[in-house]
Amino acid sequence: MNSTSRIHFFSYKSAFLFFSFILVFNFIFNTLMNALEIDKQLSLYLGNTFAISAGLTMVVCFVEGKFKNKKQASLLFLSLLAVSALVCYAIIYK
Repeated sequence: MNSTSRIHFFSYKSAFLFFSFILVFNFIFNTLMNALEIDKQLSLYLGNTFAISAGLTMVVCFVEGKFKNKKQASLLFLSLLAVSALVCYAIIYK
């Protein structure tokens, strides 16, 4: 039997682009938020929540080419936003 795995594995190029996006976004966003005297934990929470969901959506849609229409991509972005908000909250504030 030829069955496919339900777990999606990313290419090295996709992983490199994702983590580079997270790093650059954190450098820019957190510096800007700290300049506005926003709490460091809040800026980390907001920045990583949006960076993870946007970066992963960008990698899955554009680099991997998994979704072809905007409805699927926006649903992926919103679900990743909710999940990353919960996970980032648990990591930063607990």
